[in-house]
Amino acid sequence: MLKNVDFSLPPLPRRASNAEENVLPLINVVFLLLIFFMVSGSLIQEPPFQLTPPTTHHADAQDAKPEYLAIGADGRLAWTGEAIDTDQLAGRLKQRPEPEAPLQVRADRRLDARELTQLLAELRAGGVAQIQLLTENQ
Repeated sequence: MLKNVDFSLPPLPRRASNAEENVLPLINVVFLLLIFFMVSGSLIQEPPFQLTPPTTHHADAQDAKPEYLAIGADGRLAWTGEAIDTDQLAGRLKQRPEPEAPLQVRADRRLDARELTQLLAELRAGGVAQIQLLTENQ
């Protein structure tokens, strides 16, 4: 004859639940994500076209948010991230808030040296006292 046998286990004891214990790990994760995105986020303005700077073995530290002029391999210009025409360059140079501040030039490494030299001469004629030619550090 079959007997009815009870194989059930006794109930597990309940742990006292505290709402703060459940929220604290969530706050920690959100805080760490916030720090991660603040540190890894980039606030540098990029030119509107592909630019590959030349390389160098020695480079000085650069300013945080300086004005810059980018010139692509095909001769296109961009002033602090905004595409401009060659005839607009003189006007931009006159509108600089700090004319004595250095102007960074970000040139593509495939740019012809004559075009770069001509651009640097135009910048000097436009009143730029200091020009920083940016390169990649190898």
